[in-house]
Amino acid sequence: MRYYLGAMIDLPSQGSAIQFRVIKDERLYPGFVIRVEEQAKGYLNVCPHMGLRLNGSSGNLLSREGTYIYCYSHGATFEPDSGLCVRGPCEGLSLIPIAIEQDNEKIFLVDEIYTFYD
Repeated sequence: MRYYLGAMIDLPSQGSAIQFRVIKDERLYPGFVIRVEEQAKGYLNVCPHMGLRLNGSSGNLLSREGTYIYCYSHGATFEPDSGLCVRGPCEGLSLIPIAIEQDNEKIFLVDEIYTFYD
C-alpha cells in the first residue's frame, strides 16, 4: 500500500525534511524523508547510538551546512544517501531505512515493514 507523504517541492535541496510516523508491531516510530540530489530518502528518526530522536526537541534533522543528517543529542553525523554514521559515538552503524517511492514528484511510503500512522 502507498501512503502519500508530500512532494519533492517540499524538500529544498538542502534544509528541511518531511516528518511522519509509522507503526511496526504495534509500536509507533518517527520517520523522515530528505532530498539527496534529485532522490528522496527515508529513514526512521532514531539514532542507533541510544535510540533517541535525531532532532531531539528541534525540528532540524540536518547539519548546519545541510550536507549531513545530524543527531543533536550526541553529535553523530550520517551520510544522507546511505544513512551510515561517519562521525560520532555510533560510527560504522547506520540509520534504519524506510522504503520510499517517487512518482511524478510525489513522495510515497511503500514499506512492507512499516505502516503509515495518521
